[in-house]
Amino acid sequence: MDILAIPFHKFLHFEKHKGDTYIFKARERPEYLNHLQTIHACVQLALAEASSGEFLLQEFHEHKDAVIPVIRKTEAKYHRPARGTLYSKASLLSPHKEEVQDALGHKRRTLVQIKVEIFDGENSKVLTAIFHWFLAWADRLP
Repeated sequence: MDILAIPFHKFLHFEKHKGDTYIFKARERPEYLNHLQTIHACVQLALAEASSGEFLLQEFHEHKDAVIPVIRKTEAKYHRPARGTLYSKASLLSPHKEEVQDALGHKRRTLVQIKVEIFDGENSKVLTAIFHWFLAWADRLP
């Protein structure tokens, strides 16, 4: 799966970041701006969600064609107004990668929490979000 090929992400013009520091970036566009002329909260959250999905694909690439990920819950904290190009970073919050692999092997499903941080062009954190993903083998879903 190519996260950036998802129609909504294409619509928002998200881009892969070149280099190892960030996952994706979103260049500021006039249509992203809110009533304060800063980047709308929904654009930031969509960038974070896309980044969490990309992180899952990278971290568990060996299961990418057999396991279906579905978001169950999202928590978001906005730290300051966002301006300029936005960049995303992600990390596995819980459980440990080995526990995820074990649960997928034995129960064929598990829950995973991914933390995503969004930074602006000045490297100031503008958003922290936690995505709770449900992962299950495709043959386990209805």
